[in-house]
Amino acid sequence: MAALTAMLDLCALLMTGMDSVPDHAARFTFAMARHAAVDLAQVFGTPPETLTTSRLSSEDFQLLKHNLAEFGLNFRDGEAAEAKLASLRRMYEPYVDALSTHLLMPLPEWVPRDQVLDDWQTSIWDHFSLTSQRPLNKAH
Repeated sequence: MAALTAMLDLCALLMTGMDSVPDHAARFTFAMARHAAVDLAQVFGTPPETLTTSRLSSEDFQLLKHNLAEFGLNFRDGEAAEAKLASLRRMYEPYVDALSTHLLMPLPEWVPRDQVLDDWQTSIWDHFSLTSQRPLNKAH
């Protein structure tokens, strides 16, 4: 669910219109990924739900916009970008949200809340060095 949703989020973001970033592949990928989300919702019998909370608040959109600008990625139409992105999100979020609830798989956030390391950036030994404990060795 997280991968499918992240793919839809990225495609929607690109389709919103970024300076010097073509969106042809994003449009095709969005169509296929949305189709997959709708089909999965049908297979699992999870009709789309009206979202009670937004995955991307206005404040978070402004933060996202700022973070993208730091990498030289700016919206072509900055004033209308938030509304256009919201319109695209309404095409898939009700489906992935219903699936997320049914499958007990949380959806990714648009803007990370905490600085956390991904699993590939650490190992079990790092976790134990933080707590001064050693992992159990099954051989003993």
